[in-house]
Amino acid sequence: MAGEGSRFVNAGWTTPKPLIELNGQPLFKHAINSVVTKGIEMKYSFIVRHEHIEKYGIDKGIKSFLPTANIFSVVKTTRGAVETCLMAESAIIDDDAVIVMDCDMEFRSVKLIEIIKQQLSQPMEEANGGVLISFESDQPKYSYAEVGEDGYVVRTAEKEVISSHALCGAYFFSTGRRFKEIAHQLLNEPEFKKPEYYVSLLYNYMLAAGEKVQLAPMEEYYSYGTPEELSQYLQRP
Repeated sequence: MAGEGSRFVNAGWTTPKPLIELNGQPLFKHAINSVVTKGIEMKYSFIVRHEHIEKYGIDKGIKSFLPTANIFSVVKTTRGAVETCLMAESAIIDDDAVIVMDCDMEFRSVKLIEIIKQQLSQPMEEANGGVLISFESDQPKYSYAEVGEDGYVVRTAEKEVISSHALCGAYFFSTGRRFKEIAHQLLNEPEFKKPEYYVSLLYNYMLAAGEKVQLAPMEEYYSYGTPEELSQYLQRP
């Protein structure tokens, strides 16, 4: 939630995108509701813009829904989502699983919840790899996963159509320890050529180490990332 939300600002919106309400709930709540399920305890950390705390009290808005949430702020735009996530590194517990999510989308995936429950039931020493959530597309604005004959992911790419498996902005990592390791590995890459440090790229490090990355399809997907996309849902009766 640390982006500028410039497209909404330019369209005349005065409320920060994460706090814009849809059907009586702010967009960030729609996002996290995508993965809330019985039997799984969630801990929440939100990374927001410091100016949104000062001008709009976004921290208070979050805590009105989730009083125990951790709030971290950035003063300026980071070099990408991976760097943003590490602003909350102190709250990422080594033995916890981690889900990284964008605040401007919503989805339903029965398979994702099944995989998460299976992963959390494993002994810690057996936990590795992660899960990506996909939908079908051929538009280069998304990130993509290539899948092998066994159904497991073999490669991910950002803004490059390497398959029909486009990825939504939600990423599961089996352990916080591994997430932090590969996040720092990506940020320290000496010959990094992408314009931003994208979360989808982290999975290639796990794949190179022989870890398993699964793909979970979605039954429903809603994107609220631009004023045009959001207006489709605001106008519904």
